[in-house]
Amino acid sequence: MNPQRVPQVAAARDRYEKAKNQYLIALREKRLEAAQRYFDLQLSDDQVRIGQQSVRASLVSLRDARARYQAGVATKLEVLEAETQLARDQQLLNGGLAQQAIARRALAALLNLPQNVTPTAKEPLRALGVWTPSLQESIVAAYAFREELDNALLDISVSNSDANAEKGRVQPFLNIFNNFGLSRNRGVVDPNGLNTINTTNMNGYQYQVNNAVGLNLSWNLFDGGRANAEARRFKQQAEQNTYLFASQRDAIRLQVEDSFYRLLQNNRNIQTTSRQVISARESLRLARLRFQAGVTTQREVVDNQRDLTQAEVAYSSALADYNRQLAEIRRRTGLDQIVTCQPRSLPSTMPDNGVNVPVPPEPLLPACLASFKSAAGGPLGP
Repeated sequence: MNPQRVPQVAAARDRYEKAKNQYLIALREKRLEAAQRYFDLQLSDDQVRIGQQSVRASLVSLRDARARYQAGVATKLEVLEAETQLARDQQLLNGGLAQQAIARRALAALLNLPQNVTPTAKEPLRALGVWTPSLQESIVAAYAFREELDNALLDISVSNSDANAEKGRVQPFLNIFNNFGLSRNRGVVDPNGLNTINTTNMNGYQYQVNNAVGLNLSWNLFDGGRANAEARRFKQQAEQNTYLFASQRDAIRLQVEDSFYRLLQNNRNIQTTSRQVISARESLRLARLRFQAGVTTQREVVDNQRDLTQAEVAYSSALADYNRQLAEIRRRTGLDQIVTCQPRSLPSTMPDNGVNVPVPPEPLLPACLASFKSAAGGPLGP
């Protein structure tokens, strides 16, 4: 009978359960990271779309400004302002294309896809749904869902088991053994031992059976207080893990509250930025009409166009942040109580917004040549 055997088996079982929980935690974190990378890809796609629309609008403004300048009803300053806005929108488009390529490769690296496979977003950026549980329901669900709390309890159990195992070092150790042996010999063999049985068959073979039963007792009476000191150390470690359990519980509550309030903030941001996009779009339309009527300058059109681009970028960022927080609070609580947003009923034909100018491809110049032409004041094209 080994007094250390039971606590050692209990500690090993708890460590095995903790290892399974660690694997599950890592798997869920990877899923969350994959969702975040996918939302980054959707955001980069939307930024490319915004950049292309801005470039088209700038091309329209530049075309109108040049036509009015050739007609003698506008100044060179208005043409330069339109060209400046076009360059600014082209820079936005270039940044969106770069972020799109980076987001695709980052998602491919996380999913361990082959080098010749490039993932793309299945659908455009939109709000995934509405989080229905309340804050208290989310916190209670997180307490029951998170394996971090189970690991903290397992750490307490492991420390107590290790303390009991250390106490077993100075307890009596009882060992019972039984040795059994069987041999066959030809001829006469003198038996040795009290537990030996000899039998001889008719062919002259002799079988010898040995069976020894014994009992050993060992007891470490003095070890210099090492066992008791180690037991106290593990008991103190168990007490420390108790405080760590409370700290981990508070951290989980803080994570859920942070995700919940950020989700509400992003929801409000979607509402405000959507109104901003609608207002900026109408302002740009009115500014173009005023410019075509000759009652305003190109500066007003450029300013409203820049405001519209910034509003659309802010709206896309708010949508992406909202989806990120929604995925995060699902990971923190384990709940999936989300009311999916109803898709909009779109017409069969694409609405005409009055901007049908295609974005011409622009050749990529070396940095030295582009900077030289910019310093010389010449055109940047070939």
